[in-house]
Amino acid sequence: MTSISNRPAPPPLPRTSAAPVENRSPAAQPRTPAAEQTPRNTERERDTFSPAAALRPSGRARVTTEGDNFVLEARGQVGNRASTRPGGAPTRLGQATAGGSFGATGSLRVEVPRQAATEAIRNGEFPNPAAPETWPVGTRARAEVQGQAGFNAGLRGGPGRLGETLGLSSSYDRTQTQRYELQRTSEDTLRASVTSQGRQRDATSVRGLEGRQDQRLEHTRTADFNITQPEGRAAYQDFLRTGQLPAENGPGVSNVRTTDGLDQDREARVAGRQVATTERRTNLTGDGDGNQTVRQTDRNVAGGIQSTEMAVGADGNGRADTRINDSVRATTTTTPGQPPQINYELNFTDPAAARMARGAFSSNDADAENGAPLTVRLNEQQARSLLERTMGPGLGSGQRSMDAAFRSLSQGGQQAFAQSLFNATVDQQNPNAPRRALEATQAPAATPALPQFDEVPSIS
Repeated sequence: MTSISNRPAPPPLPRTSAAPVENRSPAAQPRTPAAEQTPRNTERERDTFSPAAALRPSGRARVTTEGDNFVLEARGQVGNRASTRPGGAPTRLGQATAGGSFGATGSLRVEVPRQAATEAIRNGEFPNPAAPETWPVGTRARAEVQGQAGFNAGLRGGPGRLGETLGLSSSYDRTQTQRYELQRTSEDTLRASVTSQGRQRDATSVRGLEGRQDQRLEHTRTADFNITQPEGRAAYQDFLRTGQLPAENGPGVSNVRTTDGLDQDREARVAGRQVATTERRTNLTGDGDGNQTVRQTDRNVAGGIQSTEMAVGADGNGRADTRINDSVRATTTTTPGQPPQINYELNFTDPAAARMARGAFSSNDADAENGAPLTVRLNEQQARSLLERTMGPGLGSGQRSMDAAFRSLSQGGQQAFAQSLFNATVDQQNPNAPRRALEATQAPAATPALPQFDEVPSIS
């Protein structure tokens, strides 16, 4: 299987207009913005899917009303498809099939408040993106192009459905979407957004063993331009020419934000039946002041869930919060020039699990009769000692190996986790010997209420 590119290149926009071309009166002819008249390199940029070209198509739009808005829309598409004849083509190895397709669609949608719409807009003329000061406040424009390409091939292993299942097959499907959005949010401000989305699905099957994956990658950049300031107006015109938004806040530019997301689903099948799945969701956000936040959620083959949220400031100070299954929470604090500080919490809400865990952290067997919810706090040294006693020596260095060990130890649920902790306090060679309790930062006293975890991002 192949992996989706981290920097997908947007497909080219069809050279033909994305809007239906009609016979136009001189008043309906689009005005050419000054920024697009010369030089030649600007014209070359307009041949690609740049904001100036995408938000200023030729022709008139279809005009409708939705609530308090006038809506202008234009669409266009191209495509082709080919495949072998029905039943496949005979080869020395058996019947073979193959097929492929490609296509591209383009669209532009503009929403304008009805009360502020000009006569030209009411007649289907798109607002001029090079003159945002003429846009009524509340106007929103979205231009989008989507490209698709797919391929499939197969070789039967025999007649009928069984022959198809036991044969060889491979399929690949890729879609790529590029989107520009503009919104005049106030008299002074125009908000711009650029989004690139890619989705790749592929599958390979060999004699009934099949692997599938579905990957979705998205990059979004936003910025606010103060169109009443020369610096903001110049930065906006540069965006129109290049399609690139500023990376930092500056004169006339504010609220710069970036969002990157990657979703990955993998699946294994045997004879068409699903036998294993894994899922991962990753999201990275940043702002124009240098602050970043990373969120990631994993579900492994056994169904265990681990989620991490990490925030890093422009000054280098950071904090990471990792939650493993329903029992473990790790908090890591980082300061420039100092080693990271790691602390763990073990949480037991199940009464039977709380009793066993309470016994594991106390030599007094009477403590194991208390089934109230329990939270146990561990520093890094105590957590490592606990893991070595429950899972054996040889634990790798670093937090990642410790998180993986906690994930494995808590995989079976709170009761199995607590039972493993309790067993580690018993001398297996001499069960009658006094138990050696596990160490914790605070005594495992009953807590009136367990702090609730925030809801883990959905991975369904």
